[in-house]
Amino acid sequence: MNGTESSYYSDNAVEDVPYLPGNCQSWLQPQNLTFHGSMALFAAAFLVPVTFKYYVIALRSLLIFAFVLLMVWDILFWCTFDVVIWGTLFLVQNLVQLIYEFYQMRQARFPADLEDVYVEVFEPFNITRREFKALTNQNCKWVNIYPGDKYAVENHTTVEARVSLLVSGCMRVTYKGLFLHDVKEKQMIDSAEWDTTKLKRGEMFQVSIEAIDRCFYLCWNREKLQYYLQVFPKLHAAFEYIRGKDVMDKLYQTSMNTMRRSQSASGGAGERNLTAIDIREGLVHEDPSVMFQ
Repeated sequence: MNGTESSYYSDNAVEDVPYLPGNCQSWLQPQNLTFHGSMALFAAAFLVPVTFKYYVIALRSLLIFAFVLLMVWDILFWCTFDVVIWGTLFLVQNLVQLIYEFYQMRQARFPADLEDVYVEVFEPFNITRREFKALTNQNCKWVNIYPGDKYAVENHTTVEARVSLLVSGCMRVTYKGLFLHDVKEKQMIDSAEWDTTKLKRGEMFQVSIEAIDRCFYLCWNREKLQYYLQVFPKLHAAFEYIRGKDVMDKLYQTSMNTMRRSQSASGGAGERNLTAIDIREGLVHEDPSVMFQ
């Protein structure tokens, strides 16, 4: 080894000393803004909440920009191949995953009626298209019935077998021939019976439900759906909201129709505000067993 090479290695050895652990005798100046911008993007990526609707897209996009800035900083100011190589690998990985996520979103398209159900009922709960698509494929049947077909017959159809959401059409609910209310689009058909199976098995519908239009509905196995919803809190919250809103709407309609029949029978005229007694009466017509609870 000649003198020049010896001097070169000895000088570099001296320069390397400050970078050894516990031997920081001097500190470098702050790095270029590209480095700090990269770190800020990394921080932002990991601060995106999981509940954010576009969490995966936001995370991958921020990571991609962070790695790009990191490599720019390395190429222009730090000059090491290590950061460029690792940054390129991470950049490609996140880019592929981002493209796949967009592909998944593009693939999650629904028929027009089902699209309306997703947009109006489930999307407000921050449920993604992929999650909704998985729900509609989770032990779910897509059923068409025609005017006059029965969904349930009072005292003959068991409650526990299924739970359904009406996508299109209209159904009529009656009790001993008396009209109670209609089930309309984007409502659960059997929301009033949702909790019945939690109390005891073998319960029967207390009402008859008949299609008055051509109807299309989604039908899940009740027990399997309940297990599925326990794993996905957002979907569980959506179903709880739909069920609660449906029950209140149906009770209101039932009470109004009962009150109109009573006024018609007594020769009364006009309408009055609903009271708690009216709601209770409507509830009895919806499910007479509540009188004994």
